[in-house]
Amino acid sequence: MKVTKFISIFALGIGLVTTSPLRPRQAPQASIGEWDIVGDSQVAAMHIVLASYKDIYIIDKVEANKIKQANGSPAISAVYDIETNQVTPLDLTTDTFCSAGSFFANGTLFHAGGAENGLGYNPGYQSARFITPTDPNPDWMEIPDGMVTSRWYPAMATLPNGNVLSAGGPPQPQPISFPFLVDAMPYNLYPFVHVMPNFENKQLLFVFANTQGILFDIETNTVISKLPVLPGGIRSYPLTANSILLPLRPSLNYKPTIMICGGNTVMEITSPAIASCGRIDPTDPNAQWEMDNFGGTGRVMPDAVLLPDATVLYVNGAGTGFAGYHSGPKDNPLYVSGNPTLTPFIYDPETKEWNTNLAPSTVPRLYHSVATLVSDGRVFVAGSNPQPNVELGTEFPTEYRVEMFTPPYLQTGLARPVINSVAGFTTLNTQRIDVSYQQTVEVQVTKGQTDSFITAAIIHHGFVTHSQSFSRKYVMLKVISAQYDPNNTNNLTLNLEMPPNPTILPPGPSYLYILDNGIPATYSVALTIGFPTT
Repeated sequence: MKVTKFISIFALGIGLVTTSPLRPRQAPQASIGEWDIVGDSQVAAMHIVLASYKDIYIIDKVEANKIKQANGSPAISAVYDIETNQVTPLDLTTDTFCSAGSFFANGTLFHAGGAENGLGYNPGYQSARFITPTDPNPDWMEIPDGMVTSRWYPAMATLPNGNVLSAGGPPQPQPISFPFLVDAMPYNLYPFVHVMPNFENKQLLFVFANTQGILFDIETNTVISKLPVLPGGIRSYPLTANSILLPLRPSLNYKPTIMICGGNTVMEITSPAIASCGRIDPTDPNAQWEMDNFGGTGRVMPDAVLLPDATVLYVNGAGTGFAGYHSGPKDNPLYVSGNPTLTPFIYDPETKEWNTNLAPSTVPRLYHSVATLVSDGRVFVAGSNPQPNVELGTEFPTEYRVEMFTPPYLQTGLARPVINSVAGFTTLNTQRIDVSYQQTVEVQVTKGQTDSFITAAIIHHGFVTHSQSFSRKYVMLKVISAQYDPNNTNNLTLNLEMPPNPTILPPGPSYLYILDNGIPATYSVALTIGFPTT
């Protein structure tokens, strides 16, 4: 495990009008979500990141995608505009296969690592790449030998001090010995890494690979505790499960809960995926796994999305097998995974209940699939490419179709709230609004319903790849007060308290969501959280 000096960020949260827990969920509606095929990604979506309220950056490995970049080589990166469903290629020179990314505090995306050369591209093993979404015409800047050593399948996490940790990633100045990843072999690629909240400004990490996890102090390079083995099978690549840090709540003093779902027991094509989840607080001295049944269906390679209403959407993946490419010819391929899991599930961390009565997708999403929440409350789903090169007309082709999943909270027929201003800014999402830790921020909204219950959330959606979302967090915000406009009782002035310190929410880009009775506003608002200037 290595550490490199740059800042990356994500921010999340939900704030409550009262000191109660989240408003009890309404009775299930007849609506069960909706899938729409909205566009063509043009570039196979191995990695994605929400770059602005309307733009998603797509990154692939080197292969003959549909569109070309400026030098005539097939594009392996592009910008997907959610509003127009149009795609613009971005220029790269090095292979980005199975790399990782995270944001600097100033909003620049750092992307590192990759693989071998081909199709006019140079090797990407040591490449460091940078792009700033707020630039007038953003494009990649590369340093092909920008890392000290070669990295492939690394995991990243932004630390509270603003540095970025890479497990299996770039070292500076020297690699740090990390025996845990040796002990976890052979299943130690893309390990799960989450920063743990605390009030002592310690840089504590939960790290998990294979079947086991540890609590680790990055500053002292010390294992604080070894956690019990998670029963049921192997959870990390290529028997890929999903690990998520559930929403952090002020009412619970930001107590962290990790939830790991899915995976498999052996690298066997017909082996059924694991139909269990484990929940744990890694900071508990007597930490034990609390098991769940993953809604009754096994999945390998699932993607999880933290929704604005503090529930978790699970999509994509397979019912059998493991992550990897098919063997054999195109007309008679042997896929290493199958039985696509087309029906999404929604998990409620408060009630620990599963909603499995949701509309299924029609598009199989296997190896190299991705999903992320977007600013209007829908979920962007893309990718699936279980072959080493672009292949069409086969059972599970290179998948360019882009879907949007509309969650049930957008199907109630009730009006959505509207964010009118944040911290005095009435023009929103043309620039990020700066806020500070512990700051009380004024937000003016038009409520959606007569009997309103307003909550707020800052969400950093992370860098999504291989069933992970690096540095993603969701932190519930406190709503200190809510006052009606005497001239228009549909309008409210909220005072929201930002998270208390950078162990709970690292500095950098994030998105503020406002909800009324669990229904998100028409758009979230781009923020940057940081330390106050003096």
